[in-house]
Amino acid sequence: MNPVVARNEIEPLLSELIRQLSVEGRATEQAIYRRIRKSLCDASNACELTRPFTDLSTMAQVRPDESGDASVLLARILEKARTLVLPTEAPLVH
Repeated sequence: MNPVVARNEIEPLLSELIRQLSVEGRATEQAIYRRIRKSLCDASNACELTRPFTDLSTMAQVRPDESGDASVLLARILEKARTLVLPTEAPLVH
C-alpha cells in the first residue's frame, strides 16, 4: 500500500473527525486521533501504516455503539482504510 495514497484518502477525513470531536467537547479522543493522524502522515512505507490502521481499528472497537457525526466519520475512515488494505483481486488467467 502506498503511504501517499493512504494519506491523501484518510487524512482529510481524520482532520474532519478531529474537528468534530472538538465541537463535541471530546478532548481525549481528539488527542488520540491527532496522534493517529500524525502517525499516518509520518509513514514513509507500507509497514509504517500498520500502526495508524491498527489504532483506528482499536478505537472503533472502544466505542462501537456511539452515534453522531463523529461516529459517521469514523465509519467512513474505517471503510476507506479497509479498501486500501484489502488486496485487489486479479482476474484469473487460464
